[in-house]
Amino acid sequence: MDASGKIVGKGDLKGQVFQVFKNIQEALKAAGAGLEHVIKWNVYLVEGQSLERGFEVFQEVWGSRPNPPAITGMFVSGLANPDFLVEMDAVAVLPLDSTD
Repeated sequence: MDASGKIVGKGDLKGQVFQVFKNIQEALKAAGAGLEHVIKWNVYLVEGQSLERGFEVFQEVWGSRPNPPAITGMFVSGLANPDFLVEMDAVAVLPLDSTD
């Protein structure tokens, strides 16, 4: 979903994965982090969707950053909204401030 609550990419896995990455990047930014701080991704795909297509988006968004995180992909029968094709969560780690 976008910031206004509208579903993005209805019926389009790649469009939804791009939106999920955009949303996660906004959440990371709010915490003073970026994609490089993510150490683990969990990807939940509705059965029948292509894990490979979703991973293509990950590769495009991740780009040439070193040390990609661990990724777990799971197929599920459905998500909270029947129009959702994918859901993702990320675990990010920020270094402690050494001045404390």
